[in-house]
Amino acid sequence: MTAVLSSLISDEFSRKTNIEVIALKPYDLLDAPVGTHADMLICKIEDTVFTFKDYYYNNVELFLKIKEKYKVVLVEGCKREYPHDVKLNVLLVGKNLFGRLDSVACEVLECAKENGYKLINVKQGYAACSCLAINENAVITSDIGIYNALRKESIKALLVSTESITLSGYNCGFIGGSGGVFDNVLYIFGDIKSHIDCDRITHFLKSENCTVFSILGGGVYDFGGIKFL
Repeated sequence: MTAVLSSLISDEFSRKTNIEVIALKPYDLLDAPVGTHADMLICKIEDTVFTFKDYYYNNVELFLKIKEKYKVVLVEGCKREYPHDVKLNVLLVGKNLFGRLDSVACEVLECAKENGYKLINVKQGYAACSCLAINENAVITSDIGIYNALRKESIKALLVSTESITLSGYNCGFIGGSGGVFDNVLYIFGDIKSHIDCDRITHFLKSENCTVFSILGGGVYDFGGIKFL
């Protein structure tokens, strides 16, 4: 198993977990605070990994390990301005894809449809950023629109505050960028106890048999989440 995540946190993650990492370097077409974020740069559907074409060719060495097991599809057209920066920013839960569909890359949507995913449109373009998928039927989100969409699909959802998560350069970060789940373990960038909704989050995780592994001390930080391959 390999964890794909920001180069800003990759060394600490590797040291704390001994999990092999692929450290994402900055992409200059995104705002600097999110330029290394996995939830902005990478999307994985089944055996296919998507990334931006120019990012790939400037960082070919990062994808050598990925190409051993996955087909890599290159997407064009990323721009710094929203919503042109969310072409890969989708939430995948079970066989459902949530995203601002008119802004998601057509290659991603086509792959999802070919693999039997239901495409569900939401207003929030930062769907991956806004949600922390715990498993194939449980999600923590800070976006009310996605929360309602998840409930409509009979997916368990916990709505939490947008407060208590730090993202350099912004007023606050996203819950989806605070970590990632693999094999019923939430690897989180910080101490969950510092989140304003700690008790509710902890109860939700416990109900899903998910434990917590803290990568950092102190508050909770948004480093763009983790893509486990």
